Amino acid sequence: MTVSGNVVPLHRPRRDADQAASGLPREVLTEWTAWLHERIESAWRPGEWDGEAHLFSGDVDHAGTAVYRCDVAACDALTRTRRGLCATCEKTHRAGSLGLKEFKATSVPDRNRVISGERADCRVTGCPRDSVLWGLCNAHGSLRHKDLQRDPHSELQTWIERQTPYGPSPACRVAGCRYDARAAFGLCGIHQSRWKKVTATARGRRSTPSSAWLDRQAPFLNVHQFSLAPLHPVARLEMLYALQQRDERGQKIDPVAVRQAVAHLAERVDSIATAEAGQLPSGKQANVDALLRETHRILRSAFDRFEGVDPTSRDVLDLSELGVKSLRGGTTQRPLGLDVTDIRQPWLREILVTWIFETKPNTTEARRGLRVCKAVSRALDTRVGGGMDPAKLVFADMNAVVDTFRVLPKLDGGPMSSKQRGALLSFFFKILDYNRAAGHLDGMSASFARHSSHVIKAEEVDEDEAGKALPESLIAQLDDYVDLLGQGVTHGKMTPEQVQAMARAIYELLRDTGRRPYEIAELRTSCLEHADGEWLLIWDNRKGRRLNRRLELEHDTVETIRTWRAVRDTLDLPTGSEGFLFPPAGENGIIRHLVPEQISSMIRKWADSVPVLLSEEFDGDGDRVPFDRSLIYPYAFRHSFCQRYADAGVRIEVLRELMDHKSMQTTQRYYKISHKRKREAVNVMRLHTVDRRGRSAPMASATAYEARSVAVIFGNCTEPSNVKAGGKACPIRFQCAACPFYRPDPSYLPVIEDHIRSLKADKEMAVMMEADEFVVRNLDDQITAFKGTVETLRKLMESMGQDERDEVEEASTVLRKVRAVQGHGSAVSLGMPGFPGQRGESTA
Repeated sequence: MTVSGNVVPLHRPRRDADQAASGLPREVLTEWTAWLHERIESAWRPGEWDGEAHLFSGDVDHAGTAVYRCDVAACDALTRTRRGLCATCEKTHRAGSLGLKEFKATSVPDRNRVISGERADCRVTGCPRDSVLWGLCNAHGSLRHKDLQRDPHSELQTWIERQTPYGPSPACRVAGCRYDARAAFGLCGIHQSRWKKVTATARGRRSTPSSAWLDRQAPFLNVHQFSLAPLHPVARLEMLYALQQRDERGQKIDPVAVRQAVAHLAERVDSIATAEAGQLPSGKQANVDALLRETHRILRSAFDRFEGVDPTSRDVLDLSELGVKSLRGGTTQRPLGLDVTDIRQPWLREILVTWIFETKPNTTEARRGLRVCKAVSRALDTRVGGGMDPAKLVFADMNAVVDTFRVLPKLDGGPMSSKQRGALLSFFFKILDYNRAAGHLDGMSASFARHSSHVIKAEEVDEDEAGKALPESLIAQLDDYVDLLGQGVTHGKMTPEQVQAMARAIYELLRDTGRRPYEIAELRTSCLEHADGEWLLIWDNRKGRRLNRRLELEHDTVETIRTWRAVRDTLDLPTGSEGFLFPPAGENGIIRHLVPEQISSMIRKWADSVPVLLSEEFDGDGDRVPFDRSLIYPYAFRHSFCQRYADAGVRIEVLRELMDHKSMQTTQRYYKISHKRKREAVNVMRLHTVDRRGRSAPMASATAYEARSVAVIFGNCTEPSNVKAGGKACPIRFQCAACPFYRPDPSYLPVIEDHIRSLKADKEMAVMMEADEFVVRNLDDQITAFKGTVETLRKLMESMGQDERDEVEEASTVLRKVRAVQGHGSAVSLGMPGFPGQRGESTA
């Protein structure tokens, strides 16, 4: 039973005068502590946990303890940061001028500074007492003081050699304290000072410390230690139980964070399990607050089990209790609660919880299951009876559920694609089918089931609708603001300048290679390869399960990688990231490279920081309207890259290989031209056809242009027999530049120029083969003729006004894309198509 999310104990009696300070009746408190004792492992972390002293001393060699050795070669002090510096070395480094790598290699810490709290024996040989002054214990220090009064010039070492050792002093009465006790109260100097503060207001002689006070005192703690002694005895047991539960799930124990959490709880709560959630966060450090919240969650769940509450019956489910896995396959470490209060139908909630508990999905799948069950609950809520009785559900109820998914929006309220909605509907059927097969829905109506009509059809894409590719004019605008990349972004220990250098390299690789964000994030330092005079990028297509792919790079992109690698060589790299081009922000040894989410955040923050971004659309006054910045995200640059090549008329099979698409249909989407745009382009281009001698020869109609444009790849052909044969029956074997039926136009310029290069290569081969002179002469004549055609078309373009030239160039782009899909294009170089205008100097 729950009320407002707080568990009400099933057998908790009314509060009375005998109730403990924790808020629990004493008999319940006794049972609760006994329950904890049974489940706490007494032999937990041997060598680190001292149960009698309630003291944890972390072992740097234990993978589950967040304690490490200082990264300075000559220092053996401890730190809480992997590959970090201890407090002493950190202060020394900040005060000096050495770079971090040089400092780590050459710095020698000052051993005379005693700031770690480590005890040391008296310098007198054989004396086991604590050193206090001059490296001497209190007794020898007193003798030395008297000696100096007699002889101020007395040499210390000579004096030490004459002294005899004292026997050991009794230890401080505080459990775990490593210092010697003084005479007054049997306490060391540290704890004696603390006791004096407690009794400072008392009159007369100070009393001896009570056992209750001693029991809740922590010893002097180093960076690798924490003590649970300051906590109330019940909270002490609870904290130990929670830490053991964290340890079992593979979460690290951070002694400093635990110590700060203990300090926050010591005077506030007697029982963490029964405390209000608002009492817990300290508001000081995020990691401490997270530890407090998780500790409270673990103990609330444990207390429910102690009281007999079924964990699956709660309104907020604990995913770790249900066995949910993390995205990487292990037990989830930091699960947030799964709030099922919006699922009104008990049977629907039950099948979701059963599916999670029995199939052990990962956290993403569990939350997707919650999402689809919420949608189903809303759909059934509008039906007669609200869908409460599974035996009374009918086929119309399932229709209502499917109809809800057909119009399901995104979580932010935006429209969702039909593919995504169909996937969510299938996910609900997956949960339903599992419970039926497992025998958990024997009482459900058989008509409440999936039918062949329960599908969400793919929506027809409006071919005139702007795609996800960013306009080239927008990319040119973004290029003007690359200096803003990475500003205000933090990334591990990297300086702002290093973060900006990394952000710029990532952006330029996204823009110039068209790889997916995760493919950029996972690039290795050895991603460059030089073969046959070309630079290649080595990358992994994990989505298609095709590894070690090669992509030809432009010089600017190669320089981008080289420039970043030079910066990367100066970094203090996190553990395990040595082989990757872009290091992660964290230092946990699990994530070894940048993750796509960090790239997305970086790009979006940059897009929002650019002062002005204009689209290619105009308002009523003829001014360009602002571009929608939500459309600027990492994957959009892949679409832009592919669209750039499609617009350049690259053949579809060539572009498919370049993008490493599995299906030709995926590549074909970038070539889609609406019938309207195609007709407009033809109507423009038919007026600019010329004959082989450069004289204007416009086509009579768009139909005439289209009928002839399929004839040959170098231009339109009006020879009747060749047109009838679809361009496969040329009487003079495609020597178009010498044919009176040849009708080229500006849209054929790229393929004509490429054909000239091919003819030159053929001529060189003919010369090498010592072919007859007429063969070489024929190739020379063709080259000269086609060069004349190119020159004619270039002059035609130059003679146009700017508006007319833009119109012709746009029409050329459309027609080249149409021909590329139809296969009427020549093989072209995979070099980067030019951007509109000058991109500027090297982008490296």
